[in-house]
Amino acid sequence: MIRHVVLFRWKPDWDPAEWFDVVEGLQERIPEVRSLSVGADVLHADRSWDAAIVADFDRLEDVATYTAHPAHQPAIALSKAGAEQIVSVDFKLPASAT
Repeated sequence: MIRHVVLFRWKPDWDPAEWFDVVEGLQERIPEVRSLSVGADVLHADRSWDAAIVADFDRLEDVATYTAHPAHQPAIALSKAGAEQIVSVDFKLPASAT
């Protein structure tokens, strides 16, 4: 299983409400997504980012399918419009974690 983690730092005064709505609907619209969590930071520490997505996929190829999927494109566009910075990491989960 592959875990896909993306962190976002929003531009000042940008409202991510529409972004959250779009991202929250991706699991239902993209069959390759096994699980998806999205949320805003609640700690607000100096090292915190504003929001995160954590999604799990069976295979690395499924991450590519998700990225290119038409339902994902509005989320990408909103991310580019609202984010100052975006970072991601994709890693293999050990079998014991799945």
